[in-house]
Amino acid sequence: MRIPVKTYAGTVLPMLFLFAGTVILAVIVILASYLTSGAGLHKLTAKWARFILKVLGISYSLHGAAKITPGTSYIVTPNHQSFMDFLALASALPLRFRWVLKKDLTSLPLFGWGLVRIGAVSIDRSRGRNAVKIILAAAEKLKDGWSLLIYPEGTTTRDGFLLPFKKGPFKLAVKTGVPVLPVTCNGPFKILPRGSRHIKSGHIEVTIGDPIITKELTEKDIPELLEKTRSEIAKYLDPDYNPFEKDSRQSHGDAAA
Repeated sequence: MRIPVKTYAGTVLPMLFLFAGTVILAVIVILASYLTSGAGLHKLTAKWARFILKVLGISYSLHGAAKITPGTSYIVTPNHQSFMDFLALASALPLRFRWVLKKDLTSLPLFGWGLVRIGAVSIDRSRGRNAVKIILAAAEKLKDGWSLLIYPEGTTTRDGFLLPFKKGPFKLAVKTGVPVLPVTCNGPFKILPRGSRHIKSGHIEVTIGDPIITKELTEKDIPELLEKTRSEIAKYLDPDYNPFEKDSRQSHGDAAA
């Protein structure tokens, strides 16, 4: 059966580029992890993400970078629209961070192994309390200016709107006294919707919200911290954002690519 040209252009070729680029990077990261530091591997991952986005015809812009204090650790809490926000965050965020991801991802051959080698934390959300314990144990990775990026929704949205938030990231923030950094992504949901294999070219906006101080907070403050974070992310979320409009793809914000 002959595959239509449009299918090659819109689905097959982008997926091949994504797969090939990911495999190559994973091998390089795994080998390099025995020779270089975590900071070097983080830079390598960022370069890989930017390359993949460029090949796929996806640009991005960053807003609010001045809200980040250099050298400060954060619990970074972005919304989760699709795998494309993974690439945009790796490309755009001007801080060193490690991922807290579902076991399904970190268990993948090569890609998952590479994530673990760069310090990603693997959690099994199906195990409830055990997942929270793993997140809390990840506090040791918040040293020397490193941050942890945790998706508070736990999975990708089906409609572009925010899902309910898990308490794990906020328990960790209260336990460590590390500030929460809300981040909002607009565009990934329409560029690659959940369940789709059709990657479209477009523009992703990454907006950093106001950091939320957690020092002196206790467990009883977790619900309020969660809602405050959710409100800050929702403030910049635009479900109607069109990543395919020409105006949205022009360079703007603190940084663009």
